Amino acid sequence: MRILRYSIPALILLVGALVPFRAPAQDDSDRQWQQHREAFHGTWVLGVPQSRARSTVDAAIERAVGPMNMLIRGIARPMLRDNTPVNQTISLRFSDENRTITVVFDNRHRYTTPLNQTRRGRDFEGDELRITQRFRGDDLEQVFQADQGTRWNVYSLESDGRMTVTATTQGDMMPQPMRFTLPYRRR
Repeated sequence: MRILRYSIPALILLVGALVPFRAPAQDDSDRQWQQHREAFHGTWVLGVPQSRARSTVDAAIERAVGPMNMLIRGIARPMLRDNTPVNQTISLRFSDENRTITVVFDNRHRYTTPLNQTRRGRDFEGDELRITQRFRGDDLEQVFQADQGTRWNVYSLESDGRMTVTATTQGDMMPQPMRFTLPYRRR
């Protein structure tokens, strides 16, 4: 009887030591935040010449407007080109306080949002936007929603240390989305 009284607590301790402890979900969230912060935080510069990047964007615009009728295409093409700048630099700043991410495009346009929360802001022309930044797997995803359409920027790290930005724009009048990818390198 005495052996049994001491054996049960010892057995419970042994099982507790052998069964892996699962940290709370908050620990996973903290770990994910830190991993993404270490990976993306900093200033990134365009990894190809400006002219090549502009050609990539222009080709995406042509693919997007190709199915449109000639009249609409003539209006849509310059609008898309004007609203799709090639950013020479992208600065991503992660603030541990309130878990906010600030993105700055070419030191001109700045957007700050808490992770996974949508905030209202204005684009460079003053039109209202709804902005959301979140992690999706290993990537950082930004969503800019306006009355005219939505743009997604997906930031991905490559094995060689470069970052690619895949931008997708979809609008009500677009028969297909405009999509392109540009490489960036850490400054």
